[in-house]
Amino acid sequence: MREFQKVLHELKDVVAQHRPGDVLLPPPSLPSIMVGGRRLAYATMGLSHGENSTTPPVVLLHGFGGFFMDWPRVMAPLARHTRVFALDIPGWGFSELNPHANSLEDEVHLLNHFLAHMELKDVILCGLSYGAGIAWAAAAMHLKRVQRVVLLNPMPPNPLRFLRSPIYRSIFFFNALPGISRFGHKLFNKTQYKIICRENLLNDRLLDSFYLDLAYLVIKQPKMPQIIRAHSEGAHAVNWNSWEKHLGAVRMPVSILQGREDRIFSLDSATYLHRLIPTSELIEVADCGHAMVFDQHRKASDFLIRQVHRAKENHEHFQKDLLKKTK
Repeated sequence: MREFQKVLHELKDVVAQHRPGDVLLPPPSLPSIMVGGRRLAYATMGLSHGENSTTPPVVLLHGFGGFFMDWPRVMAPLARHTRVFALDIPGWGFSELNPHANSLEDEVHLLNHFLAHMELKDVILCGLSYGAGIAWAAAAMHLKRVQRVVLLNPMPPNPLRFLRSPIYRSIFFFNALPGISRFGHKLFNKTQYKIICRENLLNDRLLDSFYLDLAYLVIKQPKMPQIIRAHSEGAHAVNWNSWEKHLGAVRMPVSILQGREDRIFSLDSATYLHRLIPTSELIEVADCGHAMVFDQHRKASDFLIRQVHRAKENHEHFQKDLLKKTK
């Protein structure tokens, strides 16, 4: 936790020293790696590498418009059981934009680079919303370093067909038009940002002023119109039929946790994804909006902790059986 506390302290300086529209450099204590000459930032806490080799690490992927600071409420309880990583997806947060990453395949390849660089294996991969889309794409592409996938209020294939929120439907429609994204981003103000945040939450009191100030600075960076437009265009252009077929070939365990009060994606979209993935389970979460990492962070972290211990027990049983066979 000490390493993350240092990052938090430095983030307070970021808020104090910058204005909306500034380019934000990552805090000095925030770890990063270079992939294809671009910075990929991440936050981490928990057991040190090798401290418990039978405990699977957990890698967390935020949703559209998010960054690693969406995860601390989930990370802190998990960190007592394993090593946890919260990755800033390329272009978002403090990660640099990769101009070649414009598809789910590209996102998965970059994720695989990260896992390989960090020497992570038997990973439990957990994503929220768009991050869950990357997670199920990783399962569909049979990423060998991933053993289990957990999806929180996931983006389904063909997301525009299932998108419920008029606010988000307008974001994806207008930002796909040439020239609109940069103009709209320039006019985007903090009041509008708070409205979008409230669309994701049942309990907006969980959004403290520090988070709102920091997240608004992050979303107002000059790089953001390009990444928002890329996602808006991609939502229309991706071959979703192909992904639906790939999902039918998933063989690793997949857990889908869907908030009943989600205003972005509904239980219908989660049920649709559940039917596509033969190895999936679907769990409804009561009193939960789209941002499950805020509304029901305890349920999310408790579920992940159970998966960590289940995987650890399975690994220990496997090792005992292997030892018996070699005697």
